[in-house]
Amino acid sequence: MLFNYFSMTDSFMKSEHSKSIGVVGGSRGMGKWLVDFLSERGHKVSFTSNDESSQYSSNIELVAASDVLILAVPISAMEGVLAEIYPLLNDKLLIDVCSVKSGIVAAHQKISQEQSDISSQYISIHPMFAPSVKNVEGQVVIFNYSVNVETETELYWKNLFSKQGALVQDISYDEHDRLMGVIQGLNHFNVFVSAKTLAHMGANLDFIKSLSSPTYRIFLLFYTRYVLQNPRLYAEIQIFNPFVKEVTQLFMKEAEILLSLVEKRDFEGFENYVKEIQPFFSDNKEDSVLSDKLIDALGHLLADTPANK
Repeated sequence: MLFNYFSMTDSFMKSEHSKSIGVVGGSRGMGKWLVDFLSERGHKVSFTSNDESSQYSSNIELVAASDVLILAVPISAMEGVLAEIYPLLNDKLLIDVCSVKSGIVAAHQKISQEQSDISSQYISIHPMFAPSVKNVEGQVVIFNYSVNVETETELYWKNLFSKQGALVQDISYDEHDRLMGVIQGLNHFNVFVSAKTLAHMGANLDFIKSLSSPTYRIFLLFYTRYVLQNPRLYAEIQIFNPFVKEVTQLFMKEAEILLSLVEKRDFEGFENYVKEIQPFFSDNKEDSVLSDKLIDALGHLLADTPANK
């Protein structure tokens, strides 16, 4: 369900805005993005990190100084940090921005039962964009799970993003992981295998770019974008999301089928393979129009580059 901007009372807005926010993992990646995003909107934000930029000597000290805690550490570290700070979360709000939800939500459910004397609020969200994004307009932020959260508190956090033009969606955490197996897992897998194949060909990338029309340059743009980002993040998304293996195995099966048709020079079989896919996309013709606009815009951008003048 798409969330729309919701108006709240001034007194509640001031109360929430005055709360101190601590970001665990705030010196890089999504953690740094959140520190900057929240600070620019007048929030009091501090952070810890595992480098010299950390503003506190421990996560425990950060928790003691904060009303709201945001976990922005790697997926592999989420459960460990949760266990470390949970005993100190009484009367505080905890937010995680983990890309895979099943592990962290299960860990929270378990620890909250074991330490039932701790009364805290918990929201699990997923900003669906890279930390390099400067403007969230049109970007997607998914809210997946909440426990003991006051309605106005959750609305406040949704508004932080939606007021800036982000598209805020509500999807359950288990449905989130299933869909991310396709949206993230399949697309990342496809990009990295395609990029590696291109690198193996040994051709000069600049020469390939010079021969590629905007349609094909779009693929190269995203090979470069993903390959040059933090590979550990993508490794953890591929490995920790339980649905990715199933999706990528299906991808490999389909790749073998299509390769077999090419090797057999089966023109009719290839045509039928594509025709079988068409009904799935037939109601999505607006994306063809959108892709035309994207290709046209990229063409203008490429024509204006110094190399083409």
